[in-house]
Amino acid sequence: MAQDVLKILKDLELKAVGLTPEGDKMQEGYFASFRSIGLPITKEDYENPFEPTGGNLDQPIPRAAATDPTNAPKTGSSNVSDSTVAAVSKSQQSYLNTFLLTDSKLQMSNNWSVMPGSSRVSDTWYAIITGANGIPLVQGLSPALQQAYDNAKSKLQNADRSTTPEFKDYQDYRDKYTAKEKAYNKAYADSFTDPVKRNNWPLDGVVYDDDKKQAMQDWVNSGSKEDIEEALNILSARGSDPSMALINQSKDRFTNSLLEFTGIGKIPYTVLLPNTWYDKDNDDGWNEYSTTDFHSESHYSASQTAYGGGGGFSVGLWSVGGGFNSDSQQTNLNVQTNNLEISFDYCTVDIIRPWLDTTLLNLKGWFLMGDYKKNCISDGTMAQQLTTDKVEPLFLPSLVTSLILVKNVSIKWDNWQADWASASSSVSGSTSIGFGPFSVSGHYSHSQQSRDFTCDASGESLVIPGIQLLGYISAINPGSPSVDSSQYVTSGNS
Repeated sequence: MAQDVLKILKDLELKAVGLTPEGDKMQEGYFASFRSIGLPITKEDYENPFEPTGGNLDQPIPRAAATDPTNAPKTGSSNVSDSTVAAVSKSQQSYLNTFLLTDSKLQMSNNWSVMPGSSRVSDTWYAIITGANGIPLVQGLSPALQQAYDNAKSKLQNADRSTTPEFKDYQDYRDKYTAKEKAYNKAYADSFTDPVKRNNWPLDGVVYDDDKKQAMQDWVNSGSKEDIEEALNILSARGSDPSMALINQSKDRFTNSLLEFTGIGKIPYTVLLPNTWYDKDNDDGWNEYSTTDFHSESHYSASQTAYGGGGGFSVGLWSVGGGFNSDSQQTNLNVQTNNLEISFDYCTVDIIRPWLDTTLLNLKGWFLMGDYKKNCISDGTMAQQLTTDKVEPLFLPSLVTSLILVKNVSIKWDNWQADWASASSSVSGSTSIGFGPFSVSGHYSHSQQSRDFTCDASGESLVIPGIQLLGYISAINPGSPSVDSSQYVTSGNS
């Protein structure tokens, strides 16, 4: 029975991560990991999430019509209805639920399944970019290249940093040309609002166009245009260290993405695509997994997976106990499942984090301030463990890039009605029941609301409606930082 579970998960990994055309190998650098039991996704918890642009609201916030200022309301709040306030609050709560769903760092359990931990991706990334310190280049430019930069600079600036006469002439002629160009554009725009001017534009436009062309010709004849622009191009193309630039850019992106939520504080903006991922009635991006897939033979070179590193998934086909947010106290109920037939819809949902760009981790010219070792963030390999030489707040061996969702699960085998009756009657209503990775029924709380999640066992198969979060696709982060801080940081006693 455990092999049945493993077959489903291996099939889903193949479909979610994909194969390379060369040699039918699993795509390198990514892996799939799965929860011990699926997390029910209820539309009410995630629908219509907050957007900074306000495009999530069904109706814009009402505004007063233009009236005499003496009759205008004293505050804008008088024009905001209770329903609008409630919609805004609901959309913000939906966004918080979505963000928290994607921000947990995964932890491996003893049975090689994963569950979200209490540590946050956003906190770790903030710690990384705050501690990242660029290493200034010790080598200089070649004498010939340095001389070329000095020559270009001398065309623009005197030794006392004043503007050269040639550059001053260039700026004057540029301003004259710009003025003629603006006059042409303004006259052309005016002709669209005045029928007389529009009728005369074929004649009047020639004058404006001639003035603009003459200004350009004077600029070229001055003799400074080409030389000065060549000097400007040389200096603007002078590079800076990529590590330094990306550290600054990473800090800017994180700061610019922060949003303030009352009672929560500042959190960075994150979005899931497709944006209707929580709606079980929307089929965008969904695909079918059927009994044909389950009984097929897969001939490909599998990558090492988060759930296959030991003896494989050690759960049985049925499980009772534990909760949707924990796999503790789970009891396996192995039963015979002859002639097993299973089908469901699945999709992958991409997590877009504008504030997190791991390009920085690929560069070598930086270290972490403090007593931090090389590769304390990640060593670039699969199945990394948190060891004594690593610090948890900085440990980011991989990053979840997509969620694996399933819905419309249908399961049956020769004796499924009797097995289900036995399993469901022997447990309390608050206990979760799982069939392999799928949540079959249970009771859980979310957003301070209690919800029941139940299946339908009245038909020809055991049907589990609704959406479940079954697993995650993660990208392995490169080895970083590539330098020990001890080479550049002295101790306080030195």
